[in-house]
Amino acid sequence: MVLSPEKSEEVVAFLRNEVASGKRWVVFEEGTVISNTNNLRCFKKEFDAGQYAHDNTSTYDLMVKDSLKNALKSIYQTLINRKFMNTQNLEFLQSNLKYFGFGDKLNEALEKNIRDEKNEFQLKIEIPHFNNKMDYTLYFKKSDSTDMYFFNRYDASLQNGKPEMDKNQCFYINKGSGVTAKEAFNLLEGRSVHKELVNKDGEKYNAWLKLDFENFDERGNSKLMQFTDQYGYDLEKNLAAYPIKELSDDEQKKQLINSLQKGNVQQVTLEKDGNQAKHYIEAVPQYKNINVYDQKMQVVRRQSVQKTDTSNAQSASNNLKPGKDQKQKVDSEDAKPSQKKSRQRKLTA
Repeated sequence: MVLSPEKSEEVVAFLRNEVASGKRWVVFEEGTVISNTNNLRCFKKEFDAGQYAHDNTSTYDLMVKDSLKNALKSIYQTLINRKFMNTQNLEFLQSNLKYFGFGDKLNEALEKNIRDEKNEFQLKIEIPHFNNKMDYTLYFKKSDSTDMYFFNRYDASLQNGKPEMDKNQCFYINKGSGVTAKEAFNLLEGRSVHKELVNKDGEKYNAWLKLDFENFDERGNSKLMQFTDQYGYDLEKNLAAYPIKELSDDEQKKQLINSLQKGNVQQVTLEKDGNQAKHYIEAVPQYKNINVYDQKMQVVRRQSVQKTDTSNAQSASNNLKPGKDQKQKVDSEDAKPSQKKSRQRKLTA
């Protein structure tokens, strides 16, 4: 006996009342989803149930009889399994939301929608970022073959008070992995994010991602540029050209690289000529370099803060023509990402 989730409580109550009235047998159409108590006929005697099943069986309809005891036992086990699966599914999705940076504020709404057994639903959340804010719409859909729900994608909208500068993008989730909420913010601000991706053959590879705000796909999303390992960008080697104090400590170095790979603008301490000064840096894989800013987020000429013995070599390297496998043409040594604001801030991973 297969029950419709929406009618399970109603069917159980009906069958329990039938048992209380002395009936012991039930007849129903085999393979049919029971969505109404009218689909069930109960009898006190097995013979009567068998006779009814025989008389109502045709070429298209096969009626079967079963004891009410077995039917209720089967239904209860189905409900227990369904509850267990829904609980596991809910916990997985809640963990997923936390991984993607949406925290636990959506947990209550998520649980309610799953309990209501909607085929699909959306959840919205706003996350502030300095002088900007991000609006997210998360999309969930129920499987066509099971009671499992999946977090398929989310829309991200960057707003900074100027509608003409707002940016929107849809990010897709693939088997629980994808761009996080913070990484979406960094991408929409024009920075690059380093991710592990999977190609059509199921093989994993690493690439830096950057949104191309000048070109769009058929869904209206900005196209994603990819700069793989073959592109030749070496973040650690680029950082070594600068007298960054944090690089002298293995743990701080690891945290710095990890933060830059997430697309963050990261504060560092530059030591030069016996002086220390706070600066901000960001990875720029498209131009195989990093950008450097002062504490007011004004661009600093890289040669002025590089190590003396490497600045000339680094400058020469920057002027080399791009290789054949490069995805974008390098127009200028000091090319800047599209969106930069004058603001003082400290970003961490």
